[in-house]
Amino acid sequence: MKKYFFLLLLYNVMVAQKKIPNDFSITIHEESINKIITAIGPITGSSKYDIYVTDINYTWTIENPCIQVRPDSSQFVCDVRVEAGIIKYRTQVHGDVKITYDPVSNQIQIKIARAIFELYTKLFGKKIHIKDIDLADNFKEPFVFEGPKTMNTDFDFTMPDNSTKKVYVQPVNCTIELKWKEILVLFDIEACDVPFKTGKP
Repeated sequence: MKKYFFLLLLYNVMVAQKKIPNDFSITIHEESINKIITAIGPITGSSKYDIYVTDINYTWTIENPCIQVRPDSSQFVCDVRVEAGIIKYRTQVHGDVKITYDPVSNQIQIKIARAIFELYTKLFGKKIHIKDIDLADNFKEPFVFEGPKTMNTDFDFTMPDNSTKKVYVQPVNCTIELKWKEILVLFDIEACDVPFKTGKP
């Protein structure tokens, strides 16, 4: 008897903890983000490095950049083409991406936080490290999408006596959830028959 009571209690706890679905959700696919990155065009850096009283000119260029949205850890991935003196090579870079929602500014921000690759050359058959370059320095500003809080609306409802009542609707409780290849924006709505106060969360 105690066993069945325990199972019943456990079931009730699980039901109580079951997440109630949000009223609405909006999806931002990673393909949409990468269209913006592609539109930026080539990003290139160049300088000189002094080694053994010799100036070595180096140039690097980002190719095939993309952001991969993942539930556990989103990444910035690209190829980098490097020319350093007589040495030419390509390397693939995997960087960290931070995706957040700021309820105050109502912005979904996608920020490349870190993407480091080694810049090197070879002299007399020996590999010589020049420096580490963090590509995140070239993406100082995050990619920004407007959140759902601006989706305030109102509509008229005709009452049985032919009078008109205006109903105001605004999004509340806005959050984001990272899925495979997409950002899910979740929110509820609040509705009432009087205008919402400006600045209400």
